[in-house]
Amino acid sequence: MARAWIARSADDTKKWATFWYGPASRQRRETFGTRTRAGSHLDRGRKELDAAPRLDDRRGKESVAAVWDRWTNRTELENSTRKQYRSIQRTTLEPFFKARPIALLKEADIEQWLLWMERDRKLSARTRRQRFSFFSGMLDWAVVNDIIRLNPCKKVRGAGSRAKEIREHKSSARRLTTREVLAMLDAAPPRYRAMLWLMAGCGLRPGEAMAVSRDQIDFKAETLHIDFQITEDGETESGKNSGIQRRHVKARDEGEPGRTVPLPPNVAFELRRHIKNHGVWGPERLLFPNVTRTGYLYASYFYPRIWMEALGKGRVRYCKAHSLRHYYGSRLLYAGVPENDVADWMGHSSTDVLREHYHYIFEGAEQRGRAAIATMLVPGADDPAEASGGA
Repeated sequence: MARAWIARSADDTKKWATFWYGPASRQRRETFGTRTRAGSHLDRGRKELDAAPRLDDRRGKESVAAVWDRWTNRTELENSTRKQYRSIQRTTLEPFFKARPIALLKEADIEQWLLWMERDRKLSARTRRQRFSFFSGMLDWAVVNDIIRLNPCKKVRGAGSRAKEIREHKSSARRLTTREVLAMLDAAPPRYRAMLWLMAGCGLRPGEAMAVSRDQIDFKAETLHIDFQITEDGETESGKNSGIQRRHVKARDEGEPGRTVPLPPNVAFELRRHIKNHGVWGPERLLFPNVTRTGYLYASYFYPRIWMEALGKGRVRYCKAHSLRHYYGSRLLYAGVPENDVADWMGHSSTDVLREHYHYIFEGAEQRGRAAIATMLVPGADDPAEASGGA
């Protein structure tokens, strides 16, 4: 059966009507005074139908959430990634799209979803942009698997401005002072104090600090090798909940050598003291097992019992544990350490992250900027351009 055609109007034989089947397989009709106008409308309708995702079979009638769930359960994904995708489905897909068939999605629906995440869910530009990227990836997968014909995300503009994201991040960034960091380190539980020293003095992520073993530390060379992390995405018997495990930092590439960072003398001192007072645990010789010394340290214990205790007893205003890593990176940049070295030590693939998220975090940057201009804009100040003969 034709998807679109023209015929005399049954209500008025002097008029002409266009008939077509939309993506939902429901017949639609519109009446015009002349056949020419009906034909023009029909041509526009055919173009729209050709550009829209089609419900060629039952798969196209699946809900957005159902297809997202199938995409989430691909075998090549890690458990941690699946957990993140399921959280997105629960918090921002199902509440908005509900049971809407995926083949009915249009550009306007995506735009409304983005607006809803911003106004109703109060999500940051960075989070919205990330979720839009995941969603578009899912729709690309649906196209490849013949569930829909086209990805409506491809025409959406303003899914999340990178510049706006950076501005928001800068305005909300928590700037830790050296006084605050030292107060937190002093207030941390003795058994895990050296772990926070690693985060502030070597730029380790919490999971990387939890996984540090004696074999990773070279006191003589004054270096620390980072090649493992503690994660909560291991396989479990039920398959429903993620299990804790110590795995390679690059889970998909076991040959990845990790990274080597400088070990400052004050951090080395704390590590030596920790090993002397608390020893190591298990065949992996971990420095920071759980409090009962029967397994790995859980994030569910670290945050309330170690991190929040350090903040509370140190009388430091709340900040995320990642703030110690930001402190490390920004301090190195402040001291003039080359960006490439800082990026390598922190495990970044490029210096872009440093320029966007670290340069402004340390305190005193504004004062240095004001002082630099104040010393230049005075009579008699040296002008580098004149000294070098520049224009």
